Order: sequence, then C-alpha cells, then structure tokens
Amino acid sequence: MMRALQKPWLCAAFIAASILAGAAHSTLADSPSYPIGAGDVLQISIYAGGEVQESFTAEVSSSGTITAPLLGELSIAGLTPPEVSQRLTERLSRGYYVNPSVIVNVKEYGGKVYIIGEVRRPGAYSIGDGLSVLNACILAGGFSEFAAPNRVKVTRVSKRQTQVLKIDLRKVQKGKKPDLLLQPGDRIDVPARRF
Repeated sequence: MMRALQKPWLCAAFIAASILAGAAHSTLADSPSYPIGAGDVLQISIYAGGEVQESFTAEVSSSGTITAPLLGELSIAGLTPPEVSQRLTERLSRGYYVNPSVIVNVKEYGGKVYIIGEVRRPGAYSIGDGLSVLNACILAGGFSEFAAPNRVKVTRVSKRQTQVLKIDLRKVQKGKKPDLLLQPGDRIDVPARRF
C-alpha cells in the first residue's frame, strides 16, 4: 500500500479505471440498441391493468429463442430490448391481456470478448453495446509494465472471414485516434514491447 501512495499517478490511474469500468457496465445495461444474442439473460416484466402480471428471467438459447409464459418459444435473436418488448406486447394483446405493457432489460450479457497478452487480468469479458478496445483493456486491469499499447491487434471473425485490425491505444488515450467498438467474439492481443 505504501508503494502505491508513493506513486500518485498509479492511484489516479486506478481511480480512473474504476470509474470507467462502472460507466461501461451501466452503459451496457441501459443500452436500447444492444442486439440480443445467445447466452444473454433477459429480465422481462409484463404489466396490465396497472399491475405486474408476470415477471421472469429468460436465457436466450443457442438458436436465439426464449420461452415465455402463455406464449411458449419465441425467436428473438438480433432484436434489441425495445423490439423484444414490442413483439411480446403485440402477442400478449391477442387474447391474453388488455393493453399490456412489457419491459425487457438485459440482466447478463452472453457475448464475450477475449483479451490476451500484456494486460493484468487476461481472459474472457462480457460485452454489450458501446464497449471499446481501450475500455476492455481497462476492465482487464490495465496494461502490464511490458505492454506495447501502440501495437494492439483485434482479431474479428465474421461470415467466415478473419479480419485483423491494428490500433494504437497510445494515440487513442491522447485523443488523437478514435477507439474501436468491439463485437462479440473479438480477440484483443496486447503484445509485449520490444526491448
């Protein structure tokens, strides 16, 4: 603890990382544009007549479906929470409830990004709308003392194509380059610096 106090910049970096990590989490949880996918857990509340009629959680299956009371299995993969809410509202108003209102929130994100290399805590991290490469590295504990943030690579596989995107996080930190938004399945590689 005494060593950390001797380095005020280290304390400041830790506080900034904590704030950004919290902000990233709340942004993900509240984002209406997040496309729902396999492994996501939804919190669904159905209101009718001014009262809660049903409240349940549903995990999105690998085929992109959930099971809802009264309605059974519904395909929702790729829809946003407001779109799922609208779909459920339409279905429930067909003979089940009068003027129902449905609230859908993502409780847990199933999509992951993978961070390897010179970060303090490499591993898999949940992703949602708005998570960027720099924020993901902060969530992974920040860079190690051997990291080369100016040579970070993001490997992205989409439609059977592999894309390697290079990003200089030093320039991103200084505001000279834009950060890259991540997609589920992205792999971030933070290389070691050359001595």
